[in-house]
Amino acid sequence: MIKSLKAVFKFVDTVSCRAGDVMSLLIVVIMLCTTIEVILRYAFNSPTIWVWPVNRQIFGVYILFAGIYAMAKNTHIRIEVVYNRFTRKGRKTADLLALLSFVCFIVVLIWQSAWMGQNSFVMKETAHGAFRIPLYPLKLLIPITAVLFLVEGIYILLKKQTRNLE
Repeated sequence: MIKSLKAVFKFVDTVSCRAGDVMSLLIVVIMLCTTIEVILRYAFNSPTIWVWPVNRQIFGVYILFAGIYAMAKNTHIRIEVVYNRFTRKGRKTADLLALLSFVCFIVVLIWQSAWMGQNSFVMKETAHGAFRIPLYPLKLLIPITAVLFLVEGIYILLKKQTRNLE
């Protein structure tokens, strides 16, 4: 049982890291789109209607995977000045409270974003304005990445607690 659990956690960790590496390239896409917009707007006096809505969607995908990647790489911000003053038992208690609050938050995020994504998909929701980009693909991606975030978070906290899960 523990071997299969370790395999699942390792798989999720690998997916998180690789997806984060690939999604980091989206910043280059955002920069290119913005450069195109600036050149067309100021050099040719011909602004686009598509750059800003597309950039918002791309940035939304980037942010979804950035949190997972930061957790997989252990680079989230912590208040170590306070945490390091705890006893060993206090640290374990703080980690357990962090896990419980994290799980509660992510479970609500999965539940609500799945409901929102389903509604958006059913009505084929699009952005307001002249360039009506579909919104439902991004909204459907939120609960998927939230599940990945949940499994990654549990893996990181269990690894920290046991130190021998790897």
